[in-house]
Amino acid sequence: MVTRAAQAYVWGLPLVVSMRTAQTFARLIGVNHLFNERSLSGPGKGLVVAPNVDTLYSIAVLDLRAGPMVLTVPAIHDRYYTYQFLDMYTESFAYVGTRATAGDAGSWVVTPPGWVGKMPAADHVFHAPTPVVFLLGRFLVNGAADLPADRAVMARVQLSALATTNHASASTVVPLGAPRGTPQDVSRAGASFFDELGDDLAINPPGTAADRAALVRFEPLGVGPGRHPASEHNQAQQAVLAQGVTEGAAQVERIASASGTEVDGWDTTDLQLGRYGDNFVLRAVVAQIGWGANIPAEAVYIASQRDRQGNPYSGSDDYVMHFAAGSLPPAKAFWSLTAYAPNGFLVANPTGRYNIGDHTTGLQTNDDGSLDLYLQHNPPTQHRSNWLPTPAGSFRLLMRIYLPGPSVLDGTYRLPAVEKTR
Repeated sequence: MVTRAAQAYVWGLPLVVSMRTAQTFARLIGVNHLFNERSLSGPGKGLVVAPNVDTLYSIAVLDLRAGPMVLTVPAIHDRYYTYQFLDMYTESFAYVGTRATAGDAGSWVVTPPGWVGKMPAADHVFHAPTPVVFLLGRFLVNGAADLPADRAVMARVQLSALATTNHASASTVVPLGAPRGTPQDVSRAGASFFDELGDDLAINPPGTAADRAALVRFEPLGVGPGRHPASEHNQAQQAVLAQGVTEGAAQVERIASASGTEVDGWDTTDLQLGRYGDNFVLRAVVAQIGWGANIPAEAVYIASQRDRQGNPYSGSDDYVMHFAAGSLPPAKAFWSLTAYAPNGFLVANPTGRYNIGDHTTGLQTNDDGSLDLYLQHNPPTQHRSNWLPTPAGSFRLLMRIYLPGPSVLDGTYRLPAVEKTR
């Protein structure tokens, strides 16, 4: 039974992480309301792991139990942007943006599961797998001078309720409630994780055949919508559930830190990202270390925790990443490299620079067309334009390639290894 409890933890982790994230944001910005960030991500926010420092976020928690919502976007052809519709099991079920809708103007209706009603003829429709949906928009910022223009474009996007009479009044919908912890400390809940999972399932029952079949397997544990096995079971059964959480969390951590899929210190790309099917382990790992990841057609994320020699990165060492001429990441939108602490968050530095990429102001190539990036904690004596400050202690790197080219998607493109120079 412990093994089954561990499997249930791995399966349910993304839902609990997503609901804690939705509950946290709902308390900050409300529900069914679009909130546009006015500044790029930085240290200290600590809400979502591995935030990018390339785009302004446009965020909404959609509680579709009150009825369908409509996202209306003007034509945006002068900059990269995307709106990702993420269900509570972390499936990216729909997109609007530069890639998905060619940046064209339009209105997109998102409906809750099972909803039947009349739609405006001109609107497009997305059918959400879960009643609660996270809407995550990203608008590329080309340097600090571009921020006002980005904000102006984002302000023209509208989110509104669909005008209809055949859905519940918003006043009758039970609030999402307060989160029982942060999205990052779910494993600390012990056996009570399964009580929280039961509450989350009551709002967001499984929407796919694979998830419904998994839930059937876990019913003997007392897992299910509205059920609270940790509170209802005896002490021996509670111990089984708690041990399952411990073992499931260890499995997720072990796979997240595994190095078996590395090439030159970089993880190989998993093309199932964002659309997981029955790969519940991968889904759990991404929920833990990179919640909200896009599908590969939108963005590819390549992580590294070790240099060419296989040694973990440390701020006490200096590194260089050399791109030969013509070997920069093939990206139709942008590419960027970010350094994070081991917990997935940014670490403050005096320069305020937390990423480096093709839209970094002043980035300089060598005479032969090659590019060197200098990764170190202290400033280099030369090449400051190409310097990415790293944390003083351990850190990890994440390369983002937005709208990746075919060689990225078919796995033939390889990032150069990071070399230690001191």
